[in-house]
Amino acid sequence: MLLCLPFASASWENHMKSFKQACLFTGLLSGLSLCGAASAQIDPLIGGVTAPSAFYDRYALNAAGSGNIAFISDPAGSGRSVVSSVVRSTDAAVGGLMRTDYYPLNEAQATGVRWYGISVYLPSGWAVHPNPAVIAQIDSSSASTAALAAPLSLLVRGSALELNVNANYLDAASATAANSVRQVIKLGPATTGRWFCLVVRSDWQPTLGSGSTTMWMNGEKVYYASNSTNSYYGALQRPRAGLLFPGLMGVTERTLVSDFIRVGGPTTTALQMYQNSPCSSFVNGSNIQW
Repeated sequence: MLLCLPFASASWENHMKSFKQACLFTGLLSGLSLCGAASAQIDPLIGGVTAPSAFYDRYALNAAGSGNIAFISDPAGSGRSVVSSVVRSTDAAVGGLMRTDYYPLNEAQATGVRWYGISVYLPSGWAVHPNPAVIAQIDSSSASTAALAAPLSLLVRGSALELNVNANYLDAASATAANSVRQVIKLGPATTGRWFCLVVRSDWQPTLGSGSTTMWMNGEKVYYASNSTNSYYGALQRPRAGLLFPGLMGVTERTLVSDFIRVGGPTTTALQMYQNSPCSSFVNGSNIQW
């Protein structure tokens, strides 16, 4: 389900070498100075909040047209700027898929620890339908994994919210969808009019019996695996937000609201990620499940 799109790779250490320069600029992260981001290990150079005019300096968009995204005020009333994505049944497919999603440029993690914060909001007009709609994911940006499911996908199926986790330790020539490991976790009802804030800590490792993944949804730990393959051999991981349909849409139009994507280095914490999410008003150190 993946497109072969350009990406650049840069280590966290390289980002931090450039950090003194980054501290000269302000306004890249809402409510958080860049120098504060350094100690928090939330990467100030990749993803994060941006003005509409600078969106394509930080993100790439997969959509039938640029008019499929808009920048709006948070429907939950926080006053923060967020992203609205729409897909219509009349849109042209992109790489064979109906989609309007975006990902941060210069973000491609092969191995090691990385943190991700992706928040999504289902508007009140969301129609219940059995066909799944992917609303956030961490995919594998590699031509060899194009036929394989993303290592992590958050989706709506019917009236439920669902987490799909996929991995394969075999080399690219041998890995198939049939011999990949897949887990499906039911997270509860896909409630409209509220934010769902997903925080992920992954130690990406494609080899057998290594790697770990922890995921929180609105502060609740919903998934944990250690000494477990969590990606694909030779693949690079990249977070996405927005709408993607692995099959038929089943409806004439879908709209999703999402926050800007945040990424962090090895010493980041779940609390730091939530402090920079739309869920910061009700997720804090006292109610995050450790």
